[in-house]
Parts: sequence; C-alpha cells; structure tokens
Amino acid sequence: MSKSRGKPSNPREQVAVGHLLSAVPHRNQAVTVEPTEAGLLLSIPTRRPRWLVPPLSWVLPFSGQRRVELDAPGRAVLELCDGRRSVEEVIEVFALEHKLSFREGQLAVSQFIKALLQRGIIALVGMPESVATEGSA
Repeated sequence: MSKSRGKPSNPREQVAVGHLLSAVPHRNQAVTVEPTEAGLLLSIPTRRPRWLVPPLSWVLPFSGQRRVELDAPGRAVLELCDGRRSVEEVIEVFALEHKLSFREGQLAVSQFIKALLQRGIIALVGMPESVATEGSA
C-alpha cells in the first residue's frame, strides 16, 4: 500500500478492481445445494488425487465430495450470484439489505466471493484475459 490511505501502490491493482466489479459470478452447476435451518449445505464434487492408489486407498478414506455450510449472510450472497448480476450489483444489493455502506459491503462480499472462487463454488465470467494473467504473474 502506498502512504496515502486506501489507495493501492500498484496502478494495475486499480484496473483489476474495476474489472472485478464488472465480472459476473456464476454458480458451479455441479454443486448440490441443500437448505438448512441456518443457511445452506453445499456439496462440491472432487477428483481422486493421483497419488491415492492401492494400497494407500485401502487405508486412507476418500470422499468424492467436499461439504461447505453457509450461514444466512453467505446464503444471501450465493443467491445473488445468479449469473445476471455483476459483482458490483451483488455488493450493492447486499449492502442495502444489511444496511451497510457500499465500502463495508465491498469488503465483506469481495472476501466471501474470493473464498467461493477458491472452493470452486462459483466462477467469475467477464474478466479480460490480460487482467487475469497479470494477477497470476
């Protein structure tokens, strides 16, 4: 971070944030969703690791899915990721429903969307390749 508060030191980070906000989150169709009292229970299919072969597979249990439980705010964000709204619109709706400022909603929702991306629950569509490759380099 630069010495000025809240501004990224790298100008490419500002561009990446703008592209991130315009990207559209889509739910992974392979994820099964079960409602619970508190939120949602998600089952994400996984692949068997290459190293898990007999006799290791006889000893180590392997489940073909990973389970993630979401609370009520997590459920609200996931339901907003319907493939029609951009990340910015998801943040705006979430902030209005929970009486937050846009910045507070942006911090909470962007962190949560990042976690959903890492777990394979959603995918972001609409990010230019140049921005995606700059972030991974």
